[in-house]
Amino acid sequence: MKWEETLKNELLNSLQLDYEHFYRICRDAYKEGCRYEKSLAVEAYRLRCSHLFGNRCMVVSDTIPRHIKVCDGNCSYLHKYEFELYKLED
Repeated sequence: MKWEETLKNELLNSLQLDYEHFYRICRDAYKEGCRYEKSLAVEAYRLRCSHLFGNRCMVVSDTIPRHIKVCDGNCSYLHKYEFELYKLED
């Protein structure tokens, strides 16, 4: 958490904190929190996948009879959800 260290150093080293710099620190903290919350939301959505069994993705395909792999999160199911989150950010 880089923003926490920056804020501590700024508050200890100076009596007068520049408001623009303080705003930048707050914005960085907000962005970091948003990234963390987004990663938790994506992980929760991944766990709801109907193809997930344990940590394995049980995708049934026409070309491959049964393709079993460790879920890497690189599938259309999660991409659609990430796109919906992206639309909410704008």
